[in-house]
Order: sequence, then C-alpha cells, then structure tokens
Amino acid sequence: MKKGFSDCMFVPRWDMEKFLRLTAKAGFDGVELNFREDAGDLTDATSYSEAKAVADMANDFGLEVPAISTLLHNKYAISAGDKKQRDRGIEIASKMIEIADATNSSVVQVVPGVLFEDVPYQKSYELAQEALLKLGDEAKSAGVTIGLENVCNNFLGNPLEFSRFINEINHPNVKFYLDNGNALRTGYPEHYLDLMGDQLCCVHFKDYRKETNDYVLLLEGDINWPSNMKMLRDLNYDGYIINTPGYPYKYCPERLVEKSSHDLACILNMPESVESHS
Repeated sequence: MKKGFSDCMFVPRWDMEKFLRLTAKAGFDGVELNFREDAGDLTDATSYSEAKAVADMANDFGLEVPAISTLLHNKYAISAGDKKQRDRGIEIASKMIEIADATNSSVVQVVPGVLFEDVPYQKSYELAQEALLKLGDEAKSAGVTIGLENVCNNFLGNPLEFSRFINEINHPNVKFYLDNGNALRTGYPEHYLDLMGDQLCCVHFKDYRKETNDYVLLLEGDINWPSNMKMLRDLNYDGYIINTPGYPYKYCPERLVEKSSHDLACILNMPESVESHS
C-alpha cells in the first residue's frame, strides 16, 4: 500500500509548489488534489495542459497524483431534484474526469448523493444512479474510475444500502471509495470492507473520537487500526491510503504534514495484533 496525502486543508492557503515540496519531503508517495470552484489550481477554468503541468510538478518532486477529489458535490448534488443543481454536479464530475486524465490520476472521488426534504428518497436514489451511469461511461472512455465515498449525510447511510446502490449501477468504472472515519461515525469501516472490499478503488484514512463526536488526527481516536489493516491485507489491497487530516494546526502547519506521514507509516506497518493503551 502507498501513502497519500490530501491537499484539502492546505491549498490555497499554501501555493501548490509549497504543498508538493513539503509532502514529498515528509515521505509521501502521492497526493490527492482537490477540485475547487473558485480557488486553487484545479477549477472550471483549468485547461488540460494546466492540469498536466500540476501533475508534472508533482512528478518532479517524486509524487504521483492517484486521485482527484472535491467537496462540491455536497453543494451541487447529483441526486438533487433541481435540474440546474444536478446538472452542475454532473458538470463538475465531468471536469474532474478530464483533469484526472490530464494528471494521470486513476480515481475521481464523488459523493453519491444528498437528501432533500422536498425530494422523495427513492427519487434521489434514482437520479444519482442515472447520473453515475452517464459519468461511468465518461470515466471508462478516459481510463478513470469513479470512487463513490461514504459520507455522513444520511444518503446511503449503511453498508448494505451502499453495496446495493453500487451493485445496481453495475458499471466497471463506478466503484467504492472508503472513508474509514466517516464509516466509524455511523457504524464500522470493517462492515463496509466486508461487503464492498472487492470493489474498493481507494481509501481515505482519518480518525474519529466517539466521545466528542469529532474527527481527530490519526491515532488520536477510536479507529481499530489493526482490524482495518488486517482486512485491507486480506483483500490484497495494494493501492493508495490517503490521509485527510481532520483539522490544520493553527501554528506551524508544516509540522502536521510531517506528523501525518509518520503516523500513517506506523499504521501501514502495524501488525495484526498490537497492544492498545486506551
């Protein structure tokens, strides 16, 4: 498995060159780059050649770009009853596929849907599947996989429903992107891996503390790391584990990059049986 780091907490606070330089220095293998609406290096206005230049910069630092991510599908849901909002979400995903092609990224992360009070659940479910079938064909043409991430918004709120949703789409380029911190907030990441491990295309690692109902830095929460790692090894997963830090340091955020790399290395090298000090 390879160590990845998300730019979500750092860009555009830092310019891309600084983020890539510090990530490479900390020992990561690759970076997940975020598509943003009006800031940073990857937006609607980014051309194919400009996106490729970002990837070339990453490659110059010895980094791959395994995935393109975004927070925008929470705002522009592909399950929205409002066609204008839904079409914008599809447009964003299409642009991300183009950027993934330019950056040689294998995965585009997509939030599968959001609930709306005035839209029946079944309708949102069907609209999301319809959009993802279309996007799956676009992704296939570009040699990219759409990774549907489990998020905490009550849409596809458990692993059984999430698994059914993906199986019904039944598209070779629409797969599962696990976020283990989100999974612990609503259940257990092991249950998602048990049901969808064969469709796993990428993994977000973060930590979650049940007592405070908050995301925390790696090794500071209640994730059962030996169990998570055993299941990933049993699945022969050899792709990227991408850390999305729960919050940035107010001061010396450079230190967070170093700490995240060290802690992620400890987790990836963790034996199946390890003493807990909780």
